[in-house]
Amino acid sequence: MICREQDEKFVMIKQHDHGLLAGEFAARFRIEQVPRKRRLDEVLYAIGNHDWGWIDLDEIEAVTPYGALLCSLHFERLIEISGESSPELTLYLQEERRSRIHRELESSGAATFEAELYYDSRLLQFCDDLSLYIGLNEPGTPKSQEHPWWKNGFSSTGEFDFTGGRVITAEWRGTTLLLDPYPFTESFEVTLPVRRVPRSGAVSRGLAAEYSDTPETAITITLAEGELK
Repeated sequence: MICREQDEKFVMIKQHDHGLLAGEFAARFRIEQVPRKRRLDEVLYAIGNHDWGWIDLDEIEAVTPYGALLCSLHFERLIEISGESSPELTLYLQEERRSRIHRELESSGAATFEAELYYDSRLLQFCDDLSLYIGLNEPGTPKSQEHPWWKNGFSSTGEFDFTGGRVITAEWRGTTLLLDPYPFTESFEVTLPVRRVPRSGAVSRGLAAEYSDTPETAITITLAEGELK
């Protein structure tokens, strides 16, 4: 669950809804920049489902072994960012699972290429970050008050060819989110389901009960190109 506080309320977003939004971003990405298109469906599935209740990688692997590789890299990155030590999990994610999947893909004639895997993992990272940005920043939030993770832009995005080495940055204009350089093929709208749970009720009744009784509403956002300083 993604949660932030606003006006005596907890704004709560399901992990899977966040993941689906990331998947929508991936589907609209500047696809001409993708070096190998034959795994596109697998990549989109992995990005859209990477946060499905912190889904077991076995479930993703059953649909797309390549997608499980991407999610494995993503989870390892989250462990590194958190600063928490989990050597057993890291070993499982990086060595045992990845080695086995690489062997299976090679034996089936679908070997992976490091450049392809690296590119797709950067795509997953960006789409995940952009979805989190929207979840953790209320539309219209001034740049000076937004979540600190992205004040200097989205990390590693300067590696996409179309950016010319520039990091993608974002800034709100009301309910429109401007991005520069722009990573999508066109302007478009997205919706994100949220629940605005009253703090008072969460304190008196418990967060789970108050969340259950709070109706779901939708945030509608337009993504567009903009020249940002």
